[in-house]
Amino acid sequence: MASTANQAASAKTAAKKAEAEAGPTAFEYRGLTFEVPNALDMPLELLEAEDELTAVRLIVGDEQWSAYKATRPTIREFGEFADLVAKASGQGDSGN
Repeated sequence: MASTANQAASAKTAAKKAEAEAGPTAFEYRGLTFEVPNALDMPLELLEAEDELTAVRLIVGDEQWSAYKATRPTIREFGEFADLVAKASGQGDSGN
C-alpha cells in the first residue's frame, strides 16, 4: 500500500512540475492567433484585477489586446473571447 501511495505522490509531483514548466497556449479567434502564457508567467497585476475586462487584457497583453480590439468586438463577442482566454489559461479545467 505504501508503494501505491508513493506512486500517487510521485505522479502528483510530476504533474505539478510539468504544469509549472508548460509554455504558452494558443487559440484562434476571428482568424487571429492569440497566445496565453503559463499561469505562473502572467503579470502580477492580474491578482489585483477587479473585473473580467481588466483580467483578460492583462492575460493577453497590450499587443494582443490591441489586435483583439481592432476586430471591433461587441459585448457578446467579448464574452466568447473571455471564455477562450479562460480555457487557454487553464481556468475551467478544475472548476475555477
